[in-house]
Parts: sequence; structure tokens; C-alpha cells
Amino acid sequence: MDATLTQTAPATDLSHTSAPATKQRIVRVVLFVWTILIACPIRYWPVDDTVDNTWVFAMNYAATHGFAIGRDLIWTTGPLGYLVFPMDIGNNLAHALAFQCALWVVLVAIFADVFFRARLSVRNLSYFSIFFSLSAPLYWFNFMGLENLLLAGALVLLVLARQNGGIGRYSAALALAGVTPLIKLTAGMLAGSAVLGFLIERFWTRRGSVWREITLAIAIPLAVTAAGCWIFLPSLEAMAHYVRASIEIVSGYSSAMSEWGDPMEFAGVADALIGIGALLFIRNKGNRSTAWSLAALLAAPLLMSIKHGFTRQGVHVINFFCFAGLALALIALVVPLGGKRSIVAFLVMLNFGVLSLEYMFARLDFRQAISEVTGIRGASLAIGAVRFGTLRTVLSAETDYTPEARVEPEIRAIVGESPVASLSLVYSGAVMEELNLQLYPVVQRYSAYTPYLDQWNAAWIRDQGPRYLLFDGHTIDDRHPWAETPAMWMEVYRWYDTRRQGLHSLLLERRATPRFEHLRSIGHQNIALARGMDLPTSAEPVFWTLACGNSATGTLRKAIFRIPRVTMWVEASTGGPRPFRIVPEVLTSPVLGNYLPASLAEFSSVLAARANLTPAVRKLTFGGPGISSYSPACNVEFLVPAR
Repeated sequence: MDATLTQTAPATDLSHTSAPATKQRIVRVVLFVWTILIACPIRYWPVDDTVDNTWVFAMNYAATHGFAIGRDLIWTTGPLGYLVFPMDIGNNLAHALAFQCALWVVLVAIFADVFFRARLSVRNLSYFSIFFSLSAPLYWFNFMGLENLLLAGALVLLVLARQNGGIGRYSAALALAGVTPLIKLTAGMLAGSAVLGFLIERFWTRRGSVWREITLAIAIPLAVTAAGCWIFLPSLEAMAHYVRASIEIVSGYSSAMSEWGDPMEFAGVADALIGIGALLFIRNKGNRSTAWSLAALLAAPLLMSIKHGFTRQGVHVINFFCFAGLALALIALVVPLGGKRSIVAFLVMLNFGVLSLEYMFARLDFRQAISEVTGIRGASLAIGAVRFGTLRTVLSAETDYTPEARVEPEIRAIVGESPVASLSLVYSGAVMEELNLQLYPVVQRYSAYTPYLDQWNAAWIRDQGPRYLLFDGHTIDDRHPWAETPAMWMEVYRWYDTRRQGLHSLLLERRATPRFEHLRSIGHQNIALARGMDLPTSAEPVFWTLACGNSATGTLRKAIFRIPRVTMWVEASTGGPRPFRIVPEVLTSPVLGNYLPASLAEFSSVLAARANLTPAVRKLTFGGPGISSYSPACNVEFLVPAR
């Protein structure tokens, strides 16, 4: 053991001295088995026609077809991401199961240390297991979760290193922290913030004797991440693009994906934080050092989990409540829970159990939630993976794609073997249609919600666009389909014509030459955002850009919480005004104004080879609860095509 990582004497098993040793060993083994089943990382998925399943399909398809993160595409996941949510495409399933088994071996070793080597009391281990079980949905959320299991393992090792000592535990925790950004950059940010909190507390209590820990905290994670990038990314430029694009996605999420939810959920946050504080500090004067070290370790990750859970509220709140369960589990490992503190521990556990039922279980399928907290779900998938051939047959049988989501036969016949990309929300059916699918960099358009990401997709359309594009006209959150990614759509408008409109899909074909070479300005106008703007009367297409930065309030909201939705009302010559959600940040790219299409039929008409249209849109107005987050005075530029 290393003295520099030892603060207090390890807890010994004194809470049940009268209980037979055999009984305690049996309880330890049972709790250990339960914990490693909850931590089982075996995952695999069939193909279906949901929005989120589409990006899972895209990342699996990319891994099989040689697309590289940072060079060819970007998503919220890193170069190892596809190993977390494998589909039976190419060799992905076999590679992922090998990776997941290796990860399970690591987690089993960590929890064996917790239950059998760290000399923790059965009482503490019981509370740890219960709280850890209540964090289980965090390890399954939205096809992801294994990065959170790695994070949990790293945090457990940091707690043990602080309490019981051991440079090996500390080094292993740092190595796991270095792996997390290879799966998901935000997981790396959580791990990094926890390590930083750990070091701040160590430096505060030990002053100048922690330089070795600081040196290791810099060297080990960077070395692991750098080695992973060197192996799995094609170049330093690709690594820079991955980091830059991931930061763009994280920064843009606060305004582009924000959604309101039940305000009472914030009371649940306060309740959970009070419970964490109570377990740390109430009747715990003799262990203040341990309590403050845990507070330093967990403070930043807890705050980040609040933002993650409440930017897009609804089911996403389980990200906070599950992480709160993990925090309570870590605290329960090393703080006293017997004697005068037993009632505190019991009340905190009872209270958090009620919170979990209200704010976590109620937002999931109840049977699914039970299977996760008991460990049954992971164990059943692990058993299913043993017979690999049967597993592939089962996954094929579970593929579920409705006829409405499939490409119409007449369009499929036109496309043939030609390269094709899909601008639709859902396109995982390409694997069933056996299309020659091409992927643009941000694999689902709705996530290109910053100018950098939108321009990246636009450049791909301009320089590498395939012969055909497919589009179904659907968007998320009632967004305007063209204003959602205006830079990309401008290049589509320049380079593609309507080939055929089907019942559910629009087929576009690439032109030999662009519609126009560039746009020329025809004037600027300062507007009050709330009053909107009148569009110039013109028979030719008119584009507009909107430069409207965040207000001071908006900057603060974006940094620490969320910006509510902003609405654009489109006033046309026929019919009443139509509201659409917009992302103001991307409107610095030109948006087609007077012909602005919103339906599949309108897109078909606007993109027709010889379109002869009458300008339909006369005025645009802006509103919604998020409008106060932007500057009230904005600059509009009008542009027209130059041939």
C-alpha cells in the first residue's frame, strides 16, 4: 500500500460481530454476484425503424465499411463507440462481444477488490449494492451505458485508493478514465472532472505531497487516450476534428435539443442532493475528511449530470437520478452506517427508493427497469451470446421495419446499385433494402445544430455527394426541415433535382452542373427579432441569413442549463401562419426565403429541374420562450443566386 494515498484506517467488519462468519461470507458472495450481474456489459441490438436506432445502425455500418471518426464522420460517440451498441453487421457483433467480455472481466476484478479485499463491512456493502442497483438504468440509457460502467469502475477505485491506499488502484482508475473518451467524449469529461475533484481535495489536505498523484493523473489518462486515438483514428487531424466536433455537439445541445418537463422533477433533484448531503455529513463528525473527499470527487459530475438530465427533460432525467444512485453507492462504501448513523442511512435509502420509483421507474418500462436493477437483463443477454450462431438468427428475426418506413419499390428500382444517401430521420432500413448507402459526416441531420457541423455536411454534399438522395420530410421537435440545416440544404438545392416523389419518400438526383455558382448580397437590414422580417418581393429565389448572438441571459443559460425553444412563424400567401422550431445559431448560413418549403410536396416542387414557382412566403416572425436568450437586435442579409 502507498502511504500517500491513505488517509484513514480501512473500515473493518465490526457491524455484525455476533453473526457467524460463514453467514457473512455468504452475504458477501450474494451481494457480489448481484453487483457483477448489474454491471454485466453485454449488449447487442436488432435493426428497427426508430430515430435513435438509426444512428446506432449508421455507426455500425460505418465501422464495417471503413469510415473513420473525425475523418469521415462524427457523432456523440468515439472510435470505440460501435463496440457499445453492436448490430450484426459485418464482424461488429463478434468484435463487440469480445470487447464487452474483456470489460466485464475488468469490472469483476474491481468489485472482487471491493467485496473481498478492501475489508469493508457487510452493512456498507449491502447499502452499496442497493444504491448501485438503483443506478442500473444509467448503464442502459439510449443504447449507450458501458462508458458509464467504466466511469463507475474508475470512481470505485478512486474511493478505495483514497480510503485504503494503493497506487495500483489509483493508476487503474486513471487508465479507465483514459478509455472513456474513446467511447464518448462527455464520459471523459465526467471522469476528468471527478479526478480533478479528487486531486483538489488531496492537495488541500496534504499540500505539497501529492505531486506524484498529479503527475500520474496527467500522464496515464493522456497516454491511454492518445494510444487509443493512434490505433483507431487515421491521423492527428482526425483526432482534432473528433474533439472539435464533439465539443460543438455538446455546446449546441443546450439550445437545439432543449425540452421542458415536469417542474416537480426539480424538487426531486433537491431531495436527492439533500439525501447525498445527509449521508455524507449528518452525525459524521469523526469522518469529516472522508466526507469532504467524497464531496470533492462527486460535486462536478453531479452538476454535469443535472445539466445532462434536464436540458432535454422527460426520460432524460434518469441520467441525474441514476448518477445520484451511483454517488450514494460510493458514499455508502466508506462512511460509517452503523450505530447512531444507522437511522440516517436507512432514511436516505428509503427516500431515494421512493424518488427512484417516481422519477426513474415511472419513465421506463417497469419490467425493463426491474430486469436492469436485478441484473437479469444483462445476464440474459450474456446467456444469449453464448450460442453465437443462434444469436445472429434471433437478431435477424427481431428486425422490425414497418412498410411505411421502407423505400417505395419504384424508387428502389430507380436507385439500383448507385450510391445513395438519406436525409431522412430514419434510414436504418437501408440494410434491408441492400442499398449502396453513403454516410455524410454528421450521420443524422438533426444533430448538425451548429454552423461548424452544418457546414461540414454541406461540404460533403458539394464535394462528395452521391448520385441520389432520399428524404422523407420528417423532423424532430416540429423543426423546420430546411432551416434545421440551411448550409446543407443550400448545397442540395444547388446540386440536386427532383427525380421522383413517392408516397413516403422524395428521390433527388445529382445535376451535372450546379444551379448557381454563388450568392450575391442585395442588402442588409437590422430587425427586432420579435417583430420578424418581411421578405423582398422577387420572382427569383431569395435567401437570407440571420446574425443574432446570445444575450447575457442566454449565454448563462446555455453554459449551465438550457435555452428554451425558439419558434419561427412562416406567413405564406395561402393559409394561416405555420409555426416551426428553429435553432438560431445555424441561421448564419443562407436560408431559402420566398419559396421556403416545409412539406414533401413543396420540397419536390422547389427542387424540380424546371421549377416555375410563385413566391409563397411573405413574412417571418420569431417568438417562443427562448427568444429572450438572444439579442433583440439582429442583422439580416438578403442574397440571390449569381449564375
